[in-house]
Amino acid sequence: MCPPPSDDSPADAAAADAPLVSVVIPTYYRNDRLGGAIESVLDQDHPTEIVVVDDSGEGHAAPVVEGVDLTYLELDRNRGSNPARTMGAERATGAYVQFLDDDDRLLPGKLARQVALLERTGAGVAYCGMTYEDGATVLPDPDVRGNVLEPALAFAMSPCVTSTMLIARDALDAVLPLPERPGGDDLGLMIDLARRTTFEFVDDSLVRRGVIDDSRGKSPGLIRGRLEIVREYDDLYREVSPKVRADALANTYRLKGRMHLRDRRWSGVAVRSFARACYHAPSLRTVVPLGASLFGRPGMDAMQRVYHLVR
Repeated sequence: MCPPPSDDSPADAAAADAPLVSVVIPTYYRNDRLGGAIESVLDQDHPTEIVVVDDSGEGHAAPVVEGVDLTYLELDRNRGSNPARTMGAERATGAYVQFLDDDDRLLPGKLARQVALLERTGAGVAYCGMTYEDGATVLPDPDVRGNVLEPALAFAMSPCVTSTMLIARDALDAVLPLPERPGGDDLGLMIDLARRTTFEFVDDSLVRRGVIDDSRGKSPGLIRGRLEIVREYDDLYREVSPKVRADALANTYRLKGRMHLRDRRWSGVAVRSFARACYHAPSLRTVVPLGASLFGRPGMDAMQRVYHLVR
């Protein structure tokens, strides 16, 4: 006798057997962006649960999540992005955890492809490329995989950021709770993970990265946070080549220089920052920006145009 026909397709059966991914979205007064972040998760072709952590302290995001099948956690006061991520991760039940900034979007297939990669390789973290809202795409460096502790300490992991990573539950549990910092949250997280597990990547852009004026990634706190990380992990820096610490400081001061020229035609602070980057790690990557910064933002814009032409 033939078995009775099943209503489930092979794709449905595969989805039912797939491990659950928990997507944790901390949010802080960005209702105009939050809805799009949630929609990008709902559009994934992989079983997910969504945990939204409202860090406003007054339930500001409640109207956005009303009627959506998700877990909504309302903090009693503004605690910061990493404490919000920690609370969401502790509530999450998935075998894998995706932290998603509320101004970013997951592109189709992101979770399924990274779950498959982690299960095939046994790595604890999978990241991917990303495309900024202005159209610029950054793909992974082919060499930044496996043991990535030195690139993590050197702040040389781009495009590995919070939203591009998918993290195995056991690897994440080992680094919770996530400490609050004035900036550089993802940098500290990557160092802590890299001490304990290996990284792999999908060589494709699977995240749309938000570009907005109030992003913490553009705030002066980002520089302070990076410098605090260099001090905090002094023991690790002492165990690796001195070049790693030098690169971390050079990357930090180059970033500070670019930030100071973003809204100014010329900046003495920018010139001094590029000079400090050159002092820590003299190379074309630091000498050329120092020379360009002497001509202010027009000089930096010209340098970028030449860079894109020769790539």
